[in-house]
Amino acid sequence: MTDAEILATVTDIARRAVGHDGAISTDQRLVEDLRLDSIKALTLAVEVENHFRIAIPPEAEASIATVGDLVRVIREALHEPE
Repeated sequence: MTDAEILATVTDIARRAVGHDGAISTDQRLVEDLRLDSIKALTLAVEVENHFRIAIPPEAEASIATVGDLVRVIREALHEPE
């Protein structure tokens, strides 16, 4: 699965799960740009884990600040090369 495919899926999940209706790009910050509060961030994380059938490692959670970081963590959890 490519980063573009992961991003498209994350965009779809963000629209369905947290009601984000704008465009999403990898350089956007989850809190500041997408305006995710703690509940929405948790909802997004759970939906991402369920969709991709992965578990985001706790040590990786702290490194997720942007959509691109989330895409990278998903790719790594899926064991996909860049």
